[in-house]
Amino acid sequence: MTKRISRRTFFEDAAGGAGGLAMAQSQAQVPKRPMGRTGLEVSCMGLGGYHLGAIPEQSTIDGIVGSAIDAGVNFFDNAWEYHDGRSEEVAGRALKGKRDQVIVMTKVCTHGRDQRIAMRQLEESLRRLQTDHLDVWQIHEVVYWNDPDLIFAPNGAIEALAKAKQQGKTASSASPATKIHAFTRKCSITDFPFDTVQMPLNCFDATFRSFEQAILPELNRRGIAPL
Repeated sequence: MTKRISRRTFFEDAAGGAGGLAMAQSQAQVPKRPMGRTGLEVSCMGLGGYHLGAIPEQSTIDGIVGSAIDAGVNFFDNAWEYHDGRSEEVAGRALKGKRDQVIVMTKVCTHGRDQRIAMRQLEESLRRLQTDHLDVWQIHEVVYWNDPDLIFAPNGAIEALAKAKQQGKTASSASPATKIHAFTRKCSITDFPFDTVQMPLNCFDATFRSFEQAILPELNRRGIAPL
């Protein structure tokens, strides 16, 4: 029987480096937790697609992905523009035959702020990832203060999120991170039903426009999963 441990214990074991991580993996699977109101159980550690796209050999990528799944990792992140699409392509090959074991997330890129371009990028991501649907689809890098206005404009990317979910091409609609304060204000006005929000947290967070103090309570109130 697979032993389950807490997130804290897993990371304490893994902090010892490769040996600690191997020991943590041999003792128990990476712990999982509910992803907001989606009904999905997501591993507290995910595998980023950007770095996969930098590896030349597909066999190495396959090995990394297989080892991650064996260790209980089921969250695989990616984005349309990572390494000009190669990250999605190699991840799609590595996940072939394993798609039902994982939660796949990718993102529409920074110039996909209108519905037409966003939907085109979605179709390209699905083809590269060799799947007919995503579990989470995000709007990538909201880094300019006018991004929320563009995204929520008529025929903006926000309409692509809703359309894709209605068509069954995504299971979860999501929003991104960096200027999340401006984005959250816009969300509060429109009350768009996001399922997840990805945002940074670090040791300086508590003293400067704190995500933890300003954003997490709003996410918890609305049942939105923070990533």
